[in-house]
Amino acid sequence: MSLGTERGFADLLAKGASRDDGVDMRAGQIVCACPASLPRAGVTDNRLTLAMGFGLAVLAQALALTVLPEESRLLAPTIERVGWPFALLLVGAALASFPAALLVDGFGRRAAFGLGASLGAAGGALAAFSIAKANFFGLCLGAFWLGLAQGFALFYRHIAAQSAPRDGLVVLAGGAGAALFAPFLVSLAATPGATLLLASGLHIGALALSIRMPHMIAGAAIANKCRVDARFLLATTAGAIAWSVMSAGMLHGPLTLAVCAATPAFIGGAMGWHLLSMYGPSALAARRPELFPPTAALGAGLAVLAAGWTAVHSGASVAGVAAGLIAIGVGWGVVNIGALRLLHEGARPSRAALAFHDLCLLGAAAAGALIA
Repeated sequence: MSLGTERGFADLLAKGASRDDGVDMRAGQIVCACPASLPRAGVTDNRLTLAMGFGLAVLAQALALTVLPEESRLLAPTIERVGWPFALLLVGAALASFPAALLVDGFGRRAAFGLGASLGAAGGALAAFSIAKANFFGLCLGAFWLGLAQGFALFYRHIAAQSAPRDGLVVLAGGAGAALFAPFLVSLAATPGATLLLASGLHIGALALSIRMPHMIAGAAIANKCRVDARFLLATTAGAIAWSVMSAGMLHGPLTLAVCAATPAFIGGAMGWHLLSMYGPSALAARRPELFPPTAALGAGLAVLAAGWTAVHSGASVAGVAAGLIAIGVGWGVVNIGALRLLHEGARPSRAALAFHDLCLLGAAAAGALIA
């Protein structure tokens, strides 16, 4: 190290030790070593990057869910265990809620979302290997890791909505664009193992995107106090019901279609349209939010969910089940629009409260997959 470099490093340490924001330094504290002249606008979140990262995670989830129910049916040692991989995917997503919130605050966007994408890449590869070796418990572990990645990815919407609730809807709309490619990628992969490897590759793409994110955010932070009021409880309760019905439909829908002798391409297309219907309403809400008043959106979405679940559960025909999956997706999407607006309009909850909200949603989804 040259003498000039040593002097520059010493000056940097001296500046860091005498901060002008009234906060004393402590041993082990991590501070930003960026030059003071760096424009603050240069370290803000890019909602397009967040939307692309969320879209890749949604697309990876679509590919995994296309093959997971049928492969679980083929590999499960007993009929009671068929739902285990799907339920463990949701359990993993629920367990990732609080770590995602804590890591975003403690280590920044780049490290938190990079960790989540890494888990997804490993989970997809393990699930593909387990299918090749006919190992049911390996498939369960791979699904659990994929769920952990999904739990981290779901926090994209809260990060974007921190700046403005409409930005959170833009991130959700990124899932709609991704869902359009699901049928094509399923047909391209051709086999279940290749489909899961492709899902792993999409998480690697999300990992590459995560390095474009800032370590931390410049600007207004989410409120420090944990706000749990009537709006929070309404959003969480309605969201939990919607996630429970959605998970039950996503488990039973592909299985019913397979029993009815639907082709893998048709099942993949139905799941792609299902995911498009889940995130499609958010694209409209991002442009015309006045069309989705929060409380009315919750009620309308739950009603559509009930109709869709009835069609899927009855299993009257292949077309009826596919239509029911689309209806479940639309209802789920509208409920989540209302819930996101209730959470982020006005006084905003802390990240701990948002993590608790996601935990309740994903816990209800796991329960729906196991009980229904």
